[in-house]
Amino acid sequence: VLSLGADVLPEYKLQAPRIHKWTILHYSPFKAVWDWIILLLVLYTAVFTPYSAAFLLNEQEDERRRTCGYTCNPLNVVDLVVDVMFIIDILINFRTTYVNHNDEVVSNPTRIAQHYFKGWFLIDIVAAIPFDLLIFRSGSDEPQTTTLIGLLKTARLLRLVRVARKLDRYSEYGAAVLFLLMCTFALIAHWLACIWYAIGNVERTSSARIGGMKIGWLDNLADQIGKRYNDSDSFSGPSIKDKYVTALYFTFSSLTSVGFGNVSPNTNPEKIFSICVMLIGCKCTTFIIYIRHDN
Repeated sequence: VLSLGADVLPEYKLQAPRIHKWTILHYSPFKAVWDWIILLLVLYTAVFTPYSAAFLLNEQEDERRRTCGYTCNPLNVVDLVVDVMFIIDILINFRTTYVNHNDEVVSNPTRIAQHYFKGWFLIDIVAAIPFDLLIFRSGSDEPQTTTLIGLLKTARLLRLVRVARKLDRYSEYGAAVLFLLMCTFALIAHWLACIWYAIGNVERTSSARIGGMKIGWLDNLADQIGKRYNDSDSFSGPSIKDKYVTALYFTFSSLTSVGFGNVSPNTNPEKIFSICVMLIGCKCTTFIIYIRHDN
């Protein structure tokens, strides 16, 4: 039950299979525990990678990393540990048995490697590459470096495809389905909140003005809470907490309804994104109704 790997076949547990040395059974207790550890790391990645790319990567952070070092930020150390764990997981997958089309446990290392190369290897290796560390070591000082790091870090989200396939085994349990749907909905709202902030941040630096005043949602938020931006002070304006909570509130209200108007899009990019969020909300609602009706 604990395993997130291939289908568990009870008859295998009643036998003493002959396997090659250093080969791991896909239904062994070690593999079950390891899969849950990787699942938790993937969930961490799904939450913190978009948040870090949108809210934490900026010119000040880039300058601090150049002067203080890569490990100056604790989140960078955690990300590095996650990357190392993903690389170890790749090595473990090269030595983990699988069940072929004839319902036979394959333990031959060569066949395991061939099966892995044809399956999830490409996604796993791309998700495990520490792009931000490689760019930092290259010593690039280009202004686009921070944006590039944020985009490349999102490659880790590719592992969610694999996790989704493994969690499909719990679709027969109604309570588990509802819980997974709620988590998925919250995760989508979180991702959209990060994108919503990124759009607002870009609009702040653009020429989106009416009568000489900036009209983006971030400037409206700054006026509402009395923390106005000062172009000469890069640390002015609402705090990260204010911006994230407001962005998450907007995406949740737009996904579940059409919003309440207290946080509203003003520029064309913001309006286009809001339309997309509403369409995604309609799709999510339709999917949930379909799942419940199908069960």
